[in-house]
Amino acid sequence: MLTAAVTGDVGAGKSTLSRVMGSGGANVISADDIAKSQWAKPDILARAAARWGSRVLRDGGADFAVVAGIAFSDGADDSELRFMNSLIHPGTRADIKRAVSSMRGLVVIEIPLLFESGGYEWIDYIIYASASANLRASRNAVRGWDANELSRRERFMMSSDEKISLSDIVLTNDGDMASWEEGARVLGGKLMEMAGVYELRTHCGSLENAEEIARALLEAKLVVCANMTEAASCYRWKGNLYGENEWEMSCKTTERNLKEAMKRIRELHTYELPAITAAELAGSDWRTLEWVVNETK
Repeated sequence: MLTAAVTGDVGAGKSTLSRVMGSGGANVISADDIAKSQWAKPDILARAAARWGSRVLRDGGADFAVVAGIAFSDGADDSELRFMNSLIHPGTRADIKRAVSSMRGLVVIEIPLLFESGGYEWIDYIIYASASANLRASRNAVRGWDANELSRRERFMMSSDEKISLSDIVLTNDGDMASWEEGARVLGGKLMEMAGVYELRTHCGSLENAEEIARALLEAKLVVCANMTEAASCYRWKGNLYGENEWEMSCKTTERNLKEAMKRIRELHTYELPAITAAELAGSDWRTLEWVVNETK
């Protein structure tokens, strides 16, 4: 599994990136949607009304326009924004992590305030969407935000340069929509492959057999590396208990190569029934996953 956060400049095309990668097979989570759902919780509404009065309530929920007007007020004091964040961010983070725990493969999480809200150190890969001020202004006009409103909101955020320095990849949206969507498809496809990296293991009766299998897999570009370790083994076979030294051969491969690699192991193994196991790697460094994808067929 691989978790990838999409963040970036306001109006730079984050939602398009997430949507396109979702259409390519990724699981997609919107932090904004989950943040809005926090306002359906009675305790959140009660705390908001206790501080700001009933003016922030509407039709049994929150009046988002009023809340935003208070939180992003023109004054230099950001205490109201910090209070709003204290209401919404903890539950949002918890609900996102809960949703991710039930998913496999590539999980794309669109988090506009990734760096400002904090608490997402567990995410594997960060994508930053950037665009020129003019382009962002035209897109935000659809939301009813003029340049002043955009500036008012962004003054509470970290600078783009600082956030870019903390990201793993920066995508610049300076062309047409078709080009932006194609870039999302290419990146999404690569991340999907990186999300399907496996540790493949088997035990051999000799170092020579383990090395023979390893060389065959590497030469065919079915795996990216192989490690041999001597191990003391105990096991049951045909009703009897055995104990002997074996050689564990472990290697890293991709989901697309997994079945072919297993077939090749069976062909070269000296055992009547080779024990072959595969475990999907989760929480791995994305650079390692990229290496596995780039160096296998």
